Amino acid sequence: MNARQLEIFRAIMRTGSVTDAARVLNVSQPTVSKVLLHMESQLGLKLFSRARGRLTPTPEAQLLFPDADRVFRDLAALRQLVNDLRAGDGGSIRIAASSSLAETVVPRALTRFRREHPRTKISSHLLPAAETAEMVRARAVDLGLTLSPLSDQTLHVATIGQCNMVAVMPVGHHLEHHSRITPRDLVDESLISFSSDTHFGRLLDEAFVSSGVTRQVAVEATMSSVAVAHVAAGGGVALVDRFATMFAPTGLVWRPFHPTVNLSVTLIESPNHVPSRLTRWLIEDLRHCVGILDASV
Repeated sequence: MNARQLEIFRAIMRTGSVTDAARVLNVSQPTVSKVLLHMESQLGLKLFSRARGRLTPTPEAQLLFPDADRVFRDLAALRQLVNDLRAGDGGSIRIAASSSLAETVVPRALTRFRREHPRTKISSHLLPAAETAEMVRARAVDLGLTLSPLSDQTLHVATIGQCNMVAVMPVGHHLEHHSRITPRDLVDESLISFSSDTHFGRLLDEAFVSSGVTRQVAVEATMSSVAVAHVAAGGGVALVDRFATMFAPTGLVWRPFHPTVNLSVTLIESPNHVPSRLTRWLIEDLRHCVGILDASV
């Protein structure tokens, strides 16, 4: 059966007559009769016996109906999905992001996105930058977002914003009155920061060297959120990206770090994957939220 025959067969089975099936389908009775006769001829099966203007399903029709009904509902669901996708609704998007981006930019962008596309299924992952890139490479996610640059030729990367590093400390800390924090200010502090073998760590090492001091890290953290948590617990002063200050608990303050250490917000896509319209719209929301947050932090 083709889709039209399937629809008419189902309607006759459910209503019990050609007339009622035609009314339900909003077509003429001769059209339904013609399709039914052609369908029986094509299948080589008699589907209905006719008596007193009513149709009685044959045993063959009774056997066909459950599967025919299931296929019809599957086709209806497929049509609805196509309509949803055409309208920019439905479907699914998977995104992975590193540390503070996963806790600031991504939630806000997804909230903005879902106002227009509430039926889209979202999968959001917080991962280190390297694993985020690997997830995109393996097509386990559609998009990746990191604060670390990538030079991988197998991926498509684009800068969609900037932020810089700041110093986070408890309220009442003796450095709170400083308008900015320098490497020399941190020489005698318990510094919570990133390892020198990370992108963030290497940039900070260069900043300290340019100020004539060596960066001594008391507690190494792999994520900004972890570093902020150590500060909240009284562990010292942390150097993190500015986005991290947005989820810092009460009782903490931040100050600009000088010399300025700039970080690029990097969007990662697979170069061989054509993004859906939903994905393109989400990218625009990510760009928007990066700009708003960078300006407001």
